[in-house]
Amino acid sequence: MKPSEFEEIVAKALRGVPRRFRDILEREGIPVLARSRVPRPLREKDRLLFGLFVGVPYTERSTFDLEMEPTRIELYRESFEEAFPDRTEMEAEIVKTVIHEIGHYFGFSEQELERHDL
Repeated sequence: MKPSEFEEIVAKALRGVPRRFRDILEREGIPVLARSRVPRPLREKDRLLFGLFVGVPYTERSTFDLEMEPTRIELYRESFEEAFPDRTEMEAEIVKTVIHEIGHYFGFSEQELERHDL
């Protein structure tokens, strides 16, 4: 799949994210970026990484902190392609991943998000 095709899928999937979550992304200025592959330091042999929240969680923000990197959500095309050859299934998983990463923005741990099936 070409990067531009994945970007189109991400854009379509974002339209499927419930409005309350899209509002958070817009209000907080959190872009969702389509990336080709997981950065090497984050790769794990036995696990696919679909997305990543980068930044300081809302619950840990301080007016005295300076962000080292812009807050964002990254989605990784190669991981989605490997796990979801069906485009419709991929779109559904992108929506789920975006909501999951928004959860990290609000300070929820992996375990807390898993308990809520996010």
